[in-house]
This record gives sequence, C-alpha cells and structure tokens, in this order.
Amino acid sequence: MSNTEFSRLEETITLVLRIGLALSASVLGVGLALAIAAAPGARVTLECGLVLLMTIPIARIVASFVDARRRGDGLLTWATAIVLIVMAITLAVSLAS
Repeated sequence: MSNTEFSRLEETITLVLRIGLALSASVLGVGLALAIAAAPGARVTLECGLVLLMTIPIARIVASFVDARRRGDGLLTWATAIVLIVMAITLAVSLAS
C-alpha cells in the first residue's frame, strides 16, 4: 500500500469516526436533555445514542473493507470480511439469547 493510498484510507476512517461520534454525542445529548426534563422517550433516545456509539467500530471495519475491495487487496478484503461475519454471528447469537 502506497503512502497516498494509506493516507486516503486514514482520512476516510477518520471522517467515519468523527461523523459517528458527533451523531452519537448529539443523540445522547438530546436524550440527556429529555431525561432531565422527565420527558417521555428519554430512555429510548439514550439507548439509540448508545447503539450509535457501539456501531462506530463496525463502521470503521466496513470502511476498511470497502477500501480494500476498491484497491483489490484480497488479503485485507477477506480478513475484514471474516471479522464482519464473526461480528454478525455474535450479534445474532446475543439477540437470540
């Protein structure tokens, strides 16, 4: 991987992480304001913010997968695909329990 490709990947991942964190923080802030005001829906809003926060690492792996596919890097494509499959199986098993 050249320095240019690596820099582009890091910039993409940084953008994904910043957007995810900003979105999660915003939703959590709204949920906190609702909770302080004892408004209905505060708990659901807070839970949505936490779910968004937990999806940030998944979004990073998806961004790496897409970049590896675009560049034709077979090893990284398969590695990230396996990680995503394991995460999907883990989620399915935990939801079924």
